[in-house]
Amino acid sequence: MAAETIDPAVRDALARRPDTAWVRGGLALFGWGVAARVEAGSGADRFDRALRRLSATAAPMAMASFTFDENDPGSSIVVPRAMMRIDGDGARFVIGDESMVPPPSQPVRLPAGRLARRESAAWEALVGEALAAIRDNEVDKVVLSRIVTAGFDASVPAHQVLSNLVRNEAGSHTYLVDGFLGSSPELLLSLQEAKVRSISLAGSADPTAPEADGLFQSEKMTREHSLAADSVDLALAPFCSHLERSERGVATYGDIQHLSTTFEGVTHPGTTFADLMAAMHPTAAVAGTPTKSALELIRELESHKRGRYAGPVGWFDRSGEGEFAIALRCGKIDGATVTLYTGAGIVEGSDPAQEFDETEIKLRPMLGALGLS
Repeated sequence: MAAETIDPAVRDALARRPDTAWVRGGLALFGWGVAARVEAGSGADRFDRALRRLSATAAPMAMASFTFDENDPGSSIVVPRAMMRIDGDGARFVIGDESMVPPPSQPVRLPAGRLARRESAAWEALVGEALAAIRDNEVDKVVLSRIVTAGFDASVPAHQVLSNLVRNEAGSHTYLVDGFLGSSPELLLSLQEAKVRSISLAGSADPTAPEADGLFQSEKMTREHSLAADSVDLALAPFCSHLERSERGVATYGDIQHLSTTFEGVTHPGTTFADLMAAMHPTAAVAGTPTKSALELIRELESHKRGRYAGPVGWFDRSGEGEFAIALRCGKIDGATVTLYTGAGIVEGSDPAQEFDETEIKLRPMLGALGLS
């Protein structure tokens, strides 16, 4: 997204150094400070618990970033002291007012940084273990992740990285919650006025690579995508009086292409985002198939905790409406250290070296935003 195409109100809000943000298409939410934190805890009922606890307060809405694994603590749900909404009706404060936010400031230069050495050997061995589990019929698909750390000469300003992501990653869902930020192509769910929408993405390629078209037609990639899309279909169907599934296509976000399937439906009365999210997360796009077996394998094979990577990130209000992406193409800022997350789906036919290359492609949005590309 070229700087001149950014909505002037969005540009102004970014210049005011927001602490929380959600930017996608015609909607942007920006928050400053923390008025309250909603504790969701862990377990299968954490989404419903978060909604009930927000509804017990006077706050109209909250920004949220949940952990990937329901067993892990660390979800962050924030009610900002001031919160601005920018949409087709203009810009307005839904919490607080302009007196609670800092004045606009000029862009700042990011400190110099360097990436830790990225070795493929450990990843390829991990993929080998996953393929052995697939051959033993433990799972049909498992999504593995890896982390990459970057060190900087000074603390990294999250608001500047956020601004770079909004500028660079047109069409994605860009977010910032408690130092965790990124630009995700994948809409987990949007629920507004009983209308639900979800986009399933699985299978990724660099569109400039000569083999890109062939990859999208390969049995390996189409199978990987079908498993992800089917998991969304099965999760949404019980909650909908009507559900439409698009034909599989290719979607481009930034400089990465994905196989894509869109779902749109009408939910039964009383359905909340918490109901849908409990049924949908984690999809096969970030866990695998069957879900329970894939999660067990991830916990066994991965030596790191995913934290909020690949968990739901977005916003919800006290009525039960909300919009969440899957937290992909992301990183966690801790002072002068940034931890980046990436991953790939493994199915029969996956090549460990090619999967490593795919994880490298998925690092590009954050590397660009951090000035490391």
